[in-house]
Amino acid sequence: MAVVDDRGQSDYASEAPPSEAPGEDFGRQPPQDMAAEQSVLGGMLLSKDAIADVLEVLRPGDFYRPAHQCIYDAVLDLYSRGEPADPVTVSAELDRRGDLKRIGGPPYLITLTQTVPTAANAGYYAEIVAEKSILRRLVQAGTRIVQFGYAGADGQDVAEVVDRAQAEVYEVTERRTSEDFLPLEELLQPTMDEIDSIASRGGISLGVPTGFAELDEITNGLHPGQMIIVAARPGVGKALALDTALPTPDGWTTMGEVMVGDHLIDAHGKPTRVVATTDVMVGRPCYEVEFSDGTVIVADAEHQWLTDTRASRKSAQAAAVGYNRTRNQRTHPEVRTTEEIARTVRCNTKDARINHSVNNSGAIQLPEQELLVPPYTLGAWLGDGTSAAAQITSADPEIITRIEAEGLQVTASSSAALRYVIQLPREAVDSKSCVVCGKEFVPFPLHVRTCGQSCGGKARFMSEPVAASVCVDCGAPTTGLHRCQACRTSIGSVQARLRTVGVLGNKHIPTQYLRSSENQRRALLAGLLDTDGTVTAGGSAQFSVTSERLVRDVRELVVSLGYRVQMSTRRVKGRTESSSTAYTLTFSSEDVVFGLHRKQMLHKERRAASSTVRSGSRFIVDVRKIESVPVRCVEVDNAEHLYLASESMVPTHNSTLSMDFMRSCSIKHGMPSVIFSLEMSRTEIVMRLLSAEAKIKLGDMRSGKMTDDDWTRLARRMSEISEAPLFVDDSPNLTMMEIRAKARRLKQRNGLKLIVVDYLQLMSSGKKVESRQQEVSDFSRQLKLLAKELECPVVAVCQLNRGPEQRTDKKPMVSDLRESGSLEQDADMVILLHRPDAIERDDPRGGEADLILGKHRNGPTATITVAHQLHLSRFVDMARG
Repeated sequence: MAVVDDRGQSDYASEAPPSEAPGEDFGRQPPQDMAAEQSVLGGMLLSKDAIADVLEVLRPGDFYRPAHQCIYDAVLDLYSRGEPADPVTVSAELDRRGDLKRIGGPPYLITLTQTVPTAANAGYYAEIVAEKSILRRLVQAGTRIVQFGYAGADGQDVAEVVDRAQAEVYEVTERRTSEDFLPLEELLQPTMDEIDSIASRGGISLGVPTGFAELDEITNGLHPGQMIIVAARPGVGKALALDTALPTPDGWTTMGEVMVGDHLIDAHGKPTRVVATTDVMVGRPCYEVEFSDGTVIVADAEHQWLTDTRASRKSAQAAAVGYNRTRNQRTHPEVRTTEEIARTVRCNTKDARINHSVNNSGAIQLPEQELLVPPYTLGAWLGDGTSAAAQITSADPEIITRIEAEGLQVTASSSAALRYVIQLPREAVDSKSCVVCGKEFVPFPLHVRTCGQSCGGKARFMSEPVAASVCVDCGAPTTGLHRCQACRTSIGSVQARLRTVGVLGNKHIPTQYLRSSENQRRALLAGLLDTDGTVTAGGSAQFSVTSERLVRDVRELVVSLGYRVQMSTRRVKGRTESSSTAYTLTFSSEDVVFGLHRKQMLHKERRAASSTVRSGSRFIVDVRKIESVPVRCVEVDNAEHLYLASESMVPTHNSTLSMDFMRSCSIKHGMPSVIFSLEMSRTEIVMRLLSAEAKIKLGDMRSGKMTDDDWTRLARRMSEISEAPLFVDDSPNLTMMEIRAKARRLKQRNGLKLIVVDYLQLMSSGKKVESRQQEVSDFSRQLKLLAKELECPVVAVCQLNRGPEQRTDKKPMVSDLRESGSLEQDADMVILLHRPDAIERDDPRGGEADLILGKHRNGPTATITVAHQLHLSRFVDMARG
C-alpha cells in the first residue's frame, strides 16, 4: 500500500512513476476563459453599445468568477435605469451593495477597462463566455447523468432515468440557470408589462389564437404552460359484432375478446398492435354485409369499409391501359360506411350491376417456424396419406421426389402397390477401432468398445469404461441409442412426429402450420393440391375432400395467402354419412400454387385464356338490415387503420377541432406547431389541412373527383400552406418519453408555440401498470409538466365515455372524460364538443356545433356556437348579423 502525506505526495519520491499516467481530464478546471470574461466587462464599462450587444447573449450565471457575476449584475442594473455604467458609477453601485471589496475594489474595475483590446468586439467576447458556460453546464449535466445511471442500476425505472437524462441535456441547450425561484418583486414588472400589452392590443392576449373569435375573447388565446383538453364522443361507432372472428399471428380471437396490446393482422398481412378498444355498444343500427364468396359480417351502420366502386374500377382499368392519360387522373377507392354501401349496393343502371368491392388482403407475413414434419410432406400426406400411419399412396413419382427433397426417406411398401412408407433418414454412425484388436467396426449400441467375438472379455483390461450415451435431442441418458425413449416416442420417426403434431388419425392442419412463414404455407398448399387438387377449365385451382375439418383448414390456408376462395358441396357415395359430402374449394391466382410440373403448366395455359381482373377482390352482393346486436371496435397502429375480420380475412377500417387550432397557429399566424397523431396517418392529416384551407371537399379529394376549380384553389393555397411551420409525427405506439424528447428538439430548433396530441387514450406507456386509469392519469400529469417545461400550450384530444348518450339532452359534461378523473384536475381548460345533428339527423340546429368551455382556470366558462363544415374537415365561426 502506498504511503502519502496530507498533500497527496508519496514518501518514496525516488520510486519510478507509475506505469499508467493519469487521464487527460485528471485535475482539470471547468471550461472557462478569464481573458474573455474580463474583455466583456471592460467593453461594457467603456461603451453602452457594448452593453446592448452583450445582454442579448449572456446572463450573470454565465461568468465563471463570482466577482464578474457581481460586476455584470451591477452594470445591467445601471443600464436598465438609464444611468451611465463606467468604472466610477459601477464602483459606487457595488459599494452600495456591499460587494466592492469582494470584486477587488475600484482598481480592478480600472484593470478591466485597460485589459479589453477594443469595446467594439464585446459581442464576440460574450459568445466565447457563453460557449464556456454551456460547456460547464454540460460537464455538470454529465455528472448528474452518471449519477442517474448508477441510480437506475439500483432498481429505478429505466425509462424515467433516460427521460431525466434527456431533460438535463435539454436544460443545457436551453441555457437555464440552476436557480429557478424568483422573488415576487422581480415577477411584478413582467406581469405588469403583459397586462399593459394586452390592453394596448385591445384585449387580445399574446397567446396562440384559436381561430374562433368568441373563444379567443373569453380565453385570450392559448397560453404557455397551459394544458387544454378537447374532448368529444367518437364521431362514428365503426363497430363489428362481438362474435366476429379476427385472425391473429398466433391463431384467432373475436371482437368481444380482443384486448389492448393484442396483435391482429393488417391489410398487408403484417401483425398490427391493438392500441385501443371501445366499450360494448348496444342499440345501434346493424346490418349483415354479404360478400361474393359467401362471407357474412355483421356491422353497425357507421362501420367503415375501404371499397372500390364500378366507377373506380373502370377508371383504374382505363388508367392501366393509358386510356385516360390526357387527364392523368383516376377515381380511387374510398372509405364508406355500412349505411352508405347499403344505399348504393347496386349501380343505378338498367342492369343494376353490383357496385362495391373490397380488395383482398396481402399474404400474411410471419416468421419461419420449426416444423416437425416438412410442409410439403404434410400436405401430400393429408391429401393421399394413410390416416393411421406415415404412409402415402401415389402414382406420381414426382411427388415422391419432392418429399425426398425435404430430407425424408421414402421406400415402397411390400404390402400394397403404389404405397410408400415415409421415414426419417437413417442416422449415420461413425466407425471406431476395437480397443483390443484395433479392427474397424460400427458400434451398436453406441458405447460398445470392441468388435465382439473374443475381444469382448479383454476390454476391461485394455481401456477405461466408456461413458453412457446421451440423447442427441434432449441430452438425457440412453441405452446406447441416438435418442432416449421419450424422444423416440415423440420425434423418433415420421409417424411419431405426425402423432405429436396431432394429425395421426385426425387429419387437419395444425395452427403452427397455418401461422408459419409464407414460403412454408405455399409448400403446404402445393402438397395438398398435388394430391387432391385439379385445374378447372377456366384456369382456377380446385381442392376437393370429404373431411369438413380439413377443408376449412385448407380454406384458411388459401385465404392467408391473399386469395379469394369459394366453397361448394355435393353428395357422393361414402361409407358413412360424414364421408358422403364432398367439399370443394375454388380460387384463382396467377401465382405458382402447384408443385407438380404438369399441373403447373396446365394451370398456366388455362389461366392465359381466362380473365384475371377480379380475382384480387370480393364483391359486396347484399347489405341487409337486421335487429341490433352488441357491437365493439378496436384501434390498430398501422397507417391505414385497417385490420382483417372474419374467417375470410376481409380488410376493414377502424376507428377536428385540434386541427383548426393548428391551422390558426401555423398557417394564419406563422407560429410553429406540432401534432403527434396516434390515430391518423400523416397523409390523412395533410389531406384534411388542404381540404380545410383550400375549401375542397375531403370526399372529392380522396376519391379523385376534384374539378378544375378545385385544382386552381389548391394551387393558389399551396404556397402559403407549404411555408407554414407545422410539423406532423404519426409514429405508432408513441410513449410520453418519446413525445417529450421530440418536443424538446422542436422547441430548441424552431421555437415551438403549440403541441397537439391526438388522442390521449391511444398513448402507451411501454410498461406494466396497475390499471388503465392510473396510466392515463400519469399521461395527464406529464403533459401538464411538458407544457410548463417548454412554456407552450399543449392541446390533448380525448374521448368521452358513454355518459352523454344516457342523458336526455345528450350534452357532454367535464365528468364524462374517459378513463381518468385526473384529466379534469390537471387541465387548465376543458373544451367539450357537442354536435346536435350527430345524435338526431333532423335536428333544427343542423350544421351547428357547441364548444362547451366546461373548465377555465383563468376565466369564466361559456358555450360558444360554431358552424361545422365536416365536408371541408373544419369548424368555423358563425356568421354575425
